[in-house]
Amino acid sequence: MIDVRPPDEVFVDVDEGVEGLLEAWLVDENDRVAADQPVADAVVIKTSFQVLAPAAGTIAKIVVPKGDTFAAGAVLARIEP
Repeated sequence: MIDVRPPDEVFVDVDEGVEGLLEAWLVDENDRVAADQPVADAVVIKTSFQVLAPAAGTIAKIVVPKGDTFAAGAVLARIEP
């Protein structure tokens, strides 16, 4: 399994403990994705960004549901290569 995580750079200039909000999933479980394909929309302190698939494969599990928060480095989903 390959973990889908938020990009580290969105948490660089924020205070410790600040969490992101997963606004929307652009894919569903069992969808095929390409490497670098946008898979989710998220926001950290007024900074919107897209989460990209780190590799090609199938979305095996969405770990963080739409509307939930997540910490830096959190696993948002898992891809089966």
